[in-house]
Amino acid sequence: MKRTKLDWQADERCQELAGLLADEITELRQLTAPIDPFAIIRQEHPLLRAGGGNFGDRFDGKLKYNKEKKKFLLFYNIKYDLGLEQGTNHPRTRFSICHELGHFFIDEHHKYLLSGGKAHASSGEFKTAMQMEREADAFASSMLLPTHLVEPLLNNGELTLRKLEKVSEDFGASLLCTTIRGVRLSDLPCAVAGIRRGRIAWMFPSKAMIEGHCYPGKRVLESPSAKDRWTAFEVGDSGRHTEDGILGHWFQLYDREDELYDVEVTQSFFPLRTVDTMVVLLTMDPDAISKEEDEEEDDIDRDHRERFGW
Repeated sequence: MKRTKLDWQADERCQELAGLLADEITELRQLTAPIDPFAIIRQEHPLLRAGGGNFGDRFDGKLKYNKEKKKFLLFYNIKYDLGLEQGTNHPRTRFSICHELGHFFIDEHHKYLLSGGKAHASSGEFKTAMQMEREADAFASSMLLPTHLVEPLLNNGELTLRKLEKVSEDFGASLLCTTIRGVRLSDLPCAVAGIRRGRIAWMFPSKAMIEGHCYPGKRVLESPSAKDRWTAFEVGDSGRHTEDGILGHWFQLYDREDELYDVEVTQSFFPLRTVDTMVVLLTMDPDAISKEEDEEEDDIDRDHRERFGW
């Protein structure tokens, strides 16, 4: 069944609420960067217990409820931590733990498991289309990168990969997680998309994009440079590239297609081999998609000035 704009908006609202819940938890508990998810787990003892193991490719994380012991059991995969300093967790491990904490703290997920609902084995970051998992992803990214701590850093001028890399290192989050978080917090028109198997697998736009009537939803890869980058990625290219593109290749523009289709965008590509995905950060001139509205407002102001003799 084809998803409508209302479906998308409802899903976005659920993810937003999950992120706000994580923000509330980290702020009330006065956690500082890098966020320690184990500190949160300890505070939930004895209701919540956690244990790590090398589960290979079976799953990255899983949360189960044990009715006999009346405890939640959080399992996380340590395969990404191999070779790291003792006591250090890879950003993907940290994300998996926070993802499962999302299932623990989000009320509907918590009740579902308490009532006997089957635990879902999660794998990777932002890979699934299941709404419950997307909510847990949103919770995890907000927990690792709380709004009150990262918004002043990320939403301060142009959103660049260099800025995102610095924040990801300081907060112990992956570059993917930080890029998605940066886009969601940005006041500027920007977006991040994931290309998988030669198609657009997912996209997160900033609020400014939605306010400008630029919506995600395209799946066919229309950008010639993006097609070239994906082809290069498939044969082993792991480099980062920045190239020019056009807005209409990435977004559903609906009533503004004639006006906005050819707007120039900057495409910053970076590969993620572990999830077989080419990620692209899309940025543009801040005034590029709001020009029509500004002109419309100017027309209204001009009419009022003439009417009232101002």
